[in-house]
Amino acid sequence: MKILGILGSPHKDGGSSQLLLAALKGAKREGAETELVSVYDGEIKACIGCIQNEDPYCKFPCIFEDYGKELLEKINNADGIIISTPIYWFAPSGPLKILIDRMTCLENMVAFGEPSYMEGKVVGAIAVGADAGGPWVGSYLITTLTCMGAIIPPWGIAYSHSGKKAIWDDKALMDAINIGLLVAKMVAVLKGEKRDLTFLDDKKFLEEIRKEVLEEIRILKENKSK
Repeated sequence: MKILGILGSPHKDGGSSQLLLAALKGAKREGAETELVSVYDGEIKACIGCIQNEDPYCKFPCIFEDYGKELLEKINNADGIIISTPIYWFAPSGPLKILIDRMTCLENMVAFGEPSYMEGKVVGAIAVGADAGGPWVGSYLITTLTCMGAIIPPWGIAYSHSGKKAIWDDKALMDAINIGLLVAKMVAVLKGEKRDLTFLDDKKFLEEIRKEVLEEIRILKENKSK
């Protein structure tokens, strides 16, 4: 199974990244092949509303030849998607919102007699910010994605108000790990496997994942400074 992590933050060592890395490590424990991409790594042109035209021009893989198209192809090929974003005024980051608008081309395949290309994908959401808005952002993401046809597993939202110190927010970290575990488990269930979809509360496992994430962030910072 393929689980794609989408980072909606420009800070690859920040809180959003920390919790996303933890989630992906949880997914790996369930046998998933994981990849992390950032919406800030290239140009994602804004949606121009082809779906508003009388003829159904809006279709995958979208009209633009840009980094956004590359991400849309990765989304289409994934079995599960975990999105992590900073909280920007009770909403996800601007580039991430643009990508979500562009994901309309996946959903709008219904206008061409096909199922939504988001149908059956399992998704989870993570939001991080020092201010209020975490539940709003998480709710926005999963509401939008389920309206595109995606499936939300149990415990599918995590948020932290600890900003760059989210890795030390035990509750949010455990929630993020569970998102990874449960997105992967739900994908497996949809493929006909038998998996337990209950919340895991394991301090030892949490510390193991935290240690791995901190080491990954340390290496990232070290390479950045070279």
